[in-house]
Parts: sequence; structure tokens; C-alpha cells
Amino acid sequence: MNVKIIASLGPSSRSYDIVKEMTLYGASGFRINFTHGDREFWSQLVRAVREVEKALGKALTLITDLKGASVRLGRFPEPLTLKAGDTIKFSINKYSVQDKVVPLPNVKVVESLEEGDTIVMDDGRVWLRVTKTRGSEVEAVALTDAVIKPEKGLVVKDKEFDLPSISDKDLRDLEFACSVSADYIGLSYVRNAHDIYALKDHLRRLRCGAKIIAKVETRSAVENLNPIVEASDAVLVARGDLGMNFGLEEIPSLQTKIVNASVRKGKPVIIATQLLESMINNPIPTRAEVVDVHNAVREGVDALMLTGETAAGKYPVEAVKWLKKIALAAESGWEPKIERAGGPIKRRYAKGVTELAEDLNAKLIIYSMKGNTVNFVSSVRPRIPFYAGVPDIRVARSINILWGVVPVIVNANDYMKGLEKTYEKLKGEGAIKFGDISVLTYGLRENEQLIKIMRLV
Repeated sequence: MNVKIIASLGPSSRSYDIVKEMTLYGASGFRINFTHGDREFWSQLVRAVREVEKALGKALTLITDLKGASVRLGRFPEPLTLKAGDTIKFSINKYSVQDKVVPLPNVKVVESLEEGDTIVMDDGRVWLRVTKTRGSEVEAVALTDAVIKPEKGLVVKDKEFDLPSISDKDLRDLEFACSVSADYIGLSYVRNAHDIYALKDHLRRLRCGAKIIAKVETRSAVENLNPIVEASDAVLVARGDLGMNFGLEEIPSLQTKIVNASVRKGKPVIIATQLLESMINNPIPTRAEVVDVHNAVREGVDALMLTGETAAGKYPVEAVKWLKKIALAAESGWEPKIERAGGPIKRRYAKGVTELAEDLNAKLIIYSMKGNTVNFVSSVRPRIPFYAGVPDIRVARSINILWGVVPVIVNANDYMKGLEKTYEKLKGEGAIKFGDISVLTYGLRENEQLIKIMRLV
């Protein structure tokens, strides 16, 4: 299977056994959302991932999501149920089931709301219209039947708030992420490339090697898409919040636009939200979900991310099983049609060695110290088996969610030795058999480049 699976962790998947099962059934990476839980809980999740990784001898990618400039309700004991036409109040610091008041602990947002504003929540399931504003309190009427849940994000149609891209909480969470060697940091509600550069500055200050995933979910992010893709290490199509900021009918074309922009730049791209949403409560997905996942795979995305299905659903392992089953069926007999021309020189080099290997019906083997060339080779979507030798597990984790790549960890201090050891290890594991042709190379060097063609006889 070329497309990779990422599973979000939460109350339903906090145990070693569940993480292990999801890994055995196809998960390559795991995500922790810092919007929910605390350090004690997150530490438990990290521990489960790293213990499974050690037990199975398989690199697992760890992704942590910062809250970013999101607007969320505060905590309250139980959800509030509304019928269309019911009135609800959003207060900076009050909560009452009887009076239908829920906390929205963001002074700037509450004071910026105006009569007539449309509030959208819960991935577009909940719509409300602001009817009155009273300083620290806002009154709204439900346009749909709704369940108002604690800590749920909200957007206001056609309005963005001037909030910091990285809050004090995010900085504390970032320190934790770096302390547990997270491989990627997801930044929510990215608006422009400056948000990415600001996070990079904090990572440098912390001497943290994590890469950055830009979550594209706002109108500003779509307007500034190309600079954001250029600045980030990976991109996530956050369909839940995109669906609250745009019309639902616009999401398919936006998804395609974001995927294409990312692949052209040689950046990994992930699709998330509502892939198998019905599996939160059911052991089998709907036909519409199967079609959606099938189409996403054939768009050529690097990875599919399960969110509520594995974090809070009743069937986390089954969700991973089904995602793999659908992905394998989608990839069967299909060749990705990716525009390979153009791009930076490393991508053009990747195109050249990939097409050489394809013409020879060979296996492509690359040795990379940092994984950068692997990104570009993956982005041209090779139609032959593709292996990447890397010097340590940190690099293996970082490339593990890229389309098609099989990481191979070998202990080597230079490119030639690394390439030789990767080839020998693959032979020993049976990945290269008698008669197989292999094209071997390494990351693009400035002064001299080696490409070897070998046949095992």
C-alpha cells in the first residue's frame, strides 16, 4: 500500500494493545491533539506509541497538533441540546444548563461578534445566528437542531479574528512536544507563511528538530496557499474547518487545489476529517465514505488521517482496517497521474532517477541523511517499489508518512556506505531477489552524483 494511514489517539485508543493493533493493521503514524487532555494523558499516549515501535521494530511517526488561533468553547460538564429556533447565550465566563448559557472564554471574539453574524460549529453540523450582543454575553438562535459540546471549535462566516497564531498555551505545549521528540508539529488555523516562520523560530529556540504541518482550514490560508506550502514541511487538508469557512459544495475542488499545490512543491499532503465518520458509532463505513476515501487515494495524497474515528470512536481498530482495505482496492490497477515536470532541481533529479527505474522495471533505492531527497522522489509518485535508507530512527519516522516509501535504517557515516548497506539489508530481508534490477542513488550533491544500476545474479 502506497498511501499511509495516520490515526488520532484519544480515550478510545490510549492503550498499548489498541495502538499495537492499529499499527499491525496499517497505521504508520499517530496524532495527539493538544486541544484535548493534559500532559499526563499525552505522556501516556506517547509512551504507548514508542513502546509499540520498539516491540515491532517499525518506525512510527508521532504528530502533535497545537491549538493555534482556533476559537473554542470552554469546558462544561455536559452537552447542551437545542432545537431549531431555540435561543442560546455565549458568555465569557458563565455556564447554565437551565438558562442555556455556555462559556466562550475569549474576550476578543465575544466583543467582536455582531448581530446577524452566523456561527458554525461541529464540522458544519451546527448553525446559529447572533441576535443580541451585551458586552460579555452574546445571544444567538439555533438555525438547526444542535448539540453544543464542550471545547468544540467554532467559526464565524466571513469573519476572521486577529488572534495570535501561537498562544502561551501553544508555547507550553510545544515544549512538551519537543521533550518527547515529536516528529511533526501541526499548526492549526494557519493564515499566512509568517505563522509558519514564527513556529520555526520557536523550534530553533528550543533546538527542536520537529517538522511543521500547515493545517489549511481558513479563507486566508487558501488565499495564501502557495507561500504557506513553500514555508511548511507538510500540508494537511483540514476538511472539517474548511467546511465551516466555505460552502460544503466547494470542499472537493479546494481539496484538489491544496493537494496539487503541495505535490508540485514536493511537500507531503494529508487529508483529514470525516473519512469514516460513521464508524465512530458503527463497525462498517457507509458507501459514501468508501467512495470519498477511494477518490482521495486516487488524488495521490500521501496520507489519510483518522480523527474522531480512532480518538473517540467505538471501533478504532476496525476503522484502520477499513481504511487500509479501501486504500488497497483504490490502488489496485491504478497508476497515479501526477504532473512531474518543473519544480526545484531536487525534484527534477527525483523525476529523472524515478523514470530511469521505471523504464528498467527496477526497484529504486535511495540513501538520504535527512530525508529531503526522499520527499521529492515520493512527490513524483514512483510506479515501482521505492526504498529509502536512512541513518537513524528519527529520519525514518519523518519519512514514514510519505507516499510509497519504505524506510530502511542502516548505520552509516557517509552516502556510499549507506547505499551499500541499504542494498545488502534489503537483499538479506528478501526485498531484492535473484534477477531483480535496482537503481541506487543518494541525495543530490553539489560536486558529484552517483547512480548505480545493479542486477542480483
